[in-house]
Amino acid sequence: MSSKSASLSATDLLGPEGPLARGLERYENRPGQLRMAEAIERALADERILLTEAGTGTGKTLAYLVPAILSGKKVVVSTATRALQEQIFFKDLPTLREALGVDFTATLMKGRSNYLCLHRYQTFEVATSDGLFEQPDRAVFLPVIQEWVKTTTTGDRAELRDLPEDLPLWKEISAEADTCLGTECPRYGDCYVTLMRQRAAESPAAG
Repeated sequence: MSSKSASLSATDLLGPEGPLARGLERYENRPGQLRMAEAIERALADERILLTEAGTGTGKTLAYLVPAILSGKKVVVSTATRALQEQIFFKDLPTLREALGVDFTATLMKGRSNYLCLHRYQTFEVATSDGLFEQPDRAVFLPVIQEWVKTTTTGDRAELRDLPEDLPLWKEISAEADTCLGTECPRYGDCYVTLMRQRAAESPAAG
């Protein structure tokens, strides 16, 4: 994640007189959030390690996102769950972009197994063309995946909301590290994992 920002501080934006207070209907002034944001802002400016902990209700997500955006640096935000990762990318960052008026870019990056491997998928389709519907999960979910493949631009299985988490079929077509052919893969150029990494690497630095 990187940004282009004016001369603003995290407390300017998160505080009771800031744009978030004016733009968010459920805004709450949280002193703990401001202290955390200030500490993160200083750590980013000084390029030093900071270990911080805050309780429920502090507003931790915005407390680290706002300083990260304002820093103008490439920042990796690692979450414990995909649910929080998607909340940040699809909800929090768009909210901040609209409320703050600060220009920044962000790329959603997940573990390899979350993405479809086009080469494995094509190989799987050929290998199972005979007797395709003998296994119930394939009979139900493979047609759904086949339709999805025609339109997806990310290959992210999260787009398939009804796909069971532990579906054996997905393990046969996902981008696992131990089956990856790397640059030798015939689909390397349009590999979803490769494209995701390229988007992250090409994210522009602050100007």
